[in-house]
Amino acid sequence: MAIPPEPIEEVLPKAALVIEAEVEAVLATGPIQPQSDAPPGTTSTGKRAASQTVKLKVAKVHKGASASKELVVEKPLAGYALRVGNKGPFLLDASKPNPVILGRYGPDSWSLDRILQALQAHKR
Repeated sequence: MAIPPEPIEEVLPKAALVIEAEVEAVLATGPIQPQSDAPPGTTSTGKRAASQTVKLKVAKVHKGASASKELVVEKPLAGYALRVGNKGPFLLDASKPNPVILGRYGPDSWSLDRILQALQAHKR
């Protein structure tokens, strides 16, 4: 059984940028690492998907400011890998030189509707 994503309310405050985007290119991939932190009772292959540097084509910005229609971002070691054509909502931190993708499953962590609801609630 997969671990559920973190609550959006815990991750959203860490996001400097919330965008809808598509993976345009995978620029670099790190080595696959053994997974030693799998909780008991979960199914795991014993591997975590490697870190990646990817170029995103930005379709829409929901939080923060992006002057560019393309962003180079970092995907940390995680239980997912990105491929060209993956798209959805991305929550990004303020790391320099490249923002880091937040959320256990990247653009598949939360639906866009759930993120937009959380953004509205956070503004109140």
